[in-house]
Amino acid sequence: MKRTTKVLSVLLSCGLLTSMTAVTVSAEEKQKRIRVIAENNTLSAEDGAPWTGTLFDEWVNADDSSTMSSILETAFADNHCTQTGLETDFLTEVNGLTAEKGGAMGGWMLLLDDWVTDESISAFSVSNGKLENGDTIRLVYSCAWGADIGYDWSGSDTSLVSLTLNGGELNQAFQSDRYDYVINIDDGNETVSVIPQVGNKAYRAKVYLNTYTPAEPGTSYPAGMDIPVSDGDVIVIGVANSAWMQANYNNAQESIYRLSVQQEKKLPDVQVQEAESLIRSIGTVTVNSGSAISKARAFFDSLTAEQQAQVSNLGTLEEAETLFEELRKKNVVSLEELVKAYSGIAPDTAAMGSEWEIINLCGMNLMTEKVRTAYVESVRAQLEQNKSSQLSATRSTVNSGVIAALTSLGINAADFYGYDLTAPLADMEFVNQQGINGAVYALIALNSHRYPIPQIDSENQTTTEKLIETLLSAQEKDGGWTIDTWSGVDDGSDADMTAMVLQALAPYYRKDEAVTAAVDKALAFLSENQNEKGQFRSYGSYDCESSAQVLIALCALNIDAETDERFIKSGSTAYDGLISFCLDDRTFSHYADGESNAFSTTQAYTAVAALYRYRSSKTALLDLSAVTLTTYPAATPAEESSVPEDSSQNTFGQTSVQSSSAQESRPVPNIPNTVPTGDHSGSLVVLLFTALSAAVIVLTAGRKHQN
Repeated sequence: MKRTTKVLSVLLSCGLLTSMTAVTVSAEEKQKRIRVIAENNTLSAEDGAPWTGTLFDEWVNADDSSTMSSILETAFADNHCTQTGLETDFLTEVNGLTAEKGGAMGGWMLLLDDWVTDESISAFSVSNGKLENGDTIRLVYSCAWGADIGYDWSGSDTSLVSLTLNGGELNQAFQSDRYDYVINIDDGNETVSVIPQVGNKAYRAKVYLNTYTPAEPGTSYPAGMDIPVSDGDVIVIGVANSAWMQANYNNAQESIYRLSVQQEKKLPDVQVQEAESLIRSIGTVTVNSGSAISKARAFFDSLTAEQQAQVSNLGTLEEAETLFEELRKKNVVSLEELVKAYSGIAPDTAAMGSEWEIINLCGMNLMTEKVRTAYVESVRAQLEQNKSSQLSATRSTVNSGVIAALTSLGINAADFYGYDLTAPLADMEFVNQQGINGAVYALIALNSHRYPIPQIDSENQTTTEKLIETLLSAQEKDGGWTIDTWSGVDDGSDADMTAMVLQALAPYYRKDEAVTAAVDKALAFLSENQNEKGQFRSYGSYDCESSAQVLIALCALNIDAETDERFIKSGSTAYDGLISFCLDDRTFSHYADGESNAFSTTQAYTAVAALYRYRSSKTALLDLSAVTLTTYPAATPAEESSVPEDSSQNTFGQTSVQSSSAQESRPVPNIPNTVPTGDHSGSLVVLLFTALSAAVIVLTAGRKHQN
């Protein structure tokens, strides 16, 4: 009951959430006068209120003998209104509106200068200093013990929610958590009035000029009173100072706002507007925002002090600088640095099973003749050993990976030493043996150079339509994809598999209605599953491969992952997410703060290659349709035999990859790139192969075992 008693003692008035009416009166006019207001804005006439709105609002003359009771009696008499309880220090009725009308928590609350008092009416008088000339007494009706008029006895927020200013103009919009402002006043203007609105009327706000003296009665200016000011003055607004009476139950921290007065500040508009424009152009802060921030800061610093004071969005610049510095500290690895680092990390030779390394080297213009020759000879040897274009009896992704790698080298995979590596992909039953992975990689491989699908005399003939339908039909309800679609259970998607499917569908985005709808839904899923570090999650964990695949997919879809708001969280982009897994030796770990992982490193550099080409305005990583392919003729007619045993090494879609971290460092070779340059129109296909993320193929098996 103590709490109830406390609240009821306060039930007399609590300035509505709306701010006090701005009444500007000179010091002489308000001398020895106190304003009295009675109002009801909470109980409607339909609910039984005999009157609503403001009952009266007047100034009452006061002297040293005046008390709050005598002042209220005068106000009621002057306005011919009734009241009950004033003589007992507890108002229960005002002009027919009783406490009972508002229910169990209804009643009248007393406010002094928009602050809910914590003492009874008889406690306030002019002589004891609790009533000052110019104060405002408000009687406010509440139906909820003050909660409906802005009073929270248990709250601790002491900030202002608004600031009404007459006679001047703030240099920027008022914000509760910004405490320093400039008031610009015209030449000749000599007064300013301020009405602060406290969010929680349990706390009191007072206004001072130049010197903040909360412990000295009579040194503050009542809200709305004209304050004589000149250039250089400072208006100080304090909230919840411990020297004042206030209904503070939580030892809340005091808030202090300062308004510096500047007079006749007519600025060179063009320069001020240019500074504001440069600050606005910073946009969302990322690790690449340094140039825009520096340019805006340099221009701002070139302005005069008077001009700087008028730049309305200076706070935006300061916040951008702070955020950029935080991003810079956690992400100091540039894309250019990674491309250079890969020249020392990548192997100096290659064999079949190193498809990702081949794609990465070609994508970053780092391919050497030694690596090229070794890889080509390795694939040829395997084909000759198998005597078949089908490199694996069970995994179509082996063929898909080799097709992609050979095509990135500028070699015709459909006529390679007499073997057509695309031929096995013509059998849809064979492609589907690997579930959704088979369709993903088949689409990516075939689209790398728009290879026609060979025709077979079978109902299992692969078509583009069948491949696309296989992917669309596997989309989960949440918009993404998962590798274990065969389970028949909709248990949620993962970012890794979703990004790979998007790479495969990229060439058809904005061209096919069904594909476009599916891709848009998947992009929303990825955006929702990105954390504040820019990372993406698969199977409950944020890992390097998932971040890499999403970055590859966005490049393939011609989406700028560093400016698109959907993929920036707390200032961190998808690239920032990838770099969070980067180690000092420029290899990558599977999980953040983990150890170097060869597979994660390879996948990360595939994303680097994709982004490198995107930033360079070149065609997508595996959009090789404009390249003139070289055909390697067969020395002798190829003999097709029975499907070989699965003797292939690790290839596309597998988890283990040849470790590159131990390779000897070597300089970046100056070798022409086999991938054509051009605009981003082809980046749809680029996505195609960035998707080849072997990471996903083993999402449920290999990755779990590996980690």
